Amino acid sequence: MKRGLVIALLTLTACTQEASHLPNPLALPGQAVTAGWQNAAYNARRARVSNHVTAHHPAILAEIAARGPSPRLTQAMDLARVPKARRAALRDRLYSDITLYRTDKEALIVTLMVHGP
Repeated sequence: MKRGLVIALLTLTACTQEASHLPNPLALPGQAVTAGWQNAAYNARRARVSNHVTAHHPAILAEIAARGPSPRLTQAMDLARVPKARRAALRDRLYSDITLYRTDKEALIVTLMVHGP
């Protein structure tokens, strides 16, 4: 009896046409592990980007302003895993907002991280 009721309820919930923000309760333990791993990986990558930007902030700003060779900016983009296809547009954006990045290292870090995966 209980088994039939559970199967019926699962079938009915699977057939709804509405989007649900509630995850499948059976998948929650796996999703928790995956989310924890993803957060740890993101935090480690962000820490590497932050350390690099903090250590080389004046040089990175000079490279952005010069719009020329940029080994430190390129390394920051590598650390943030910015896809090569997006880098030219990102360099233009950094150049246009350079006044912000001169006074706020965190804004530069966030911009780099947002353009990564």
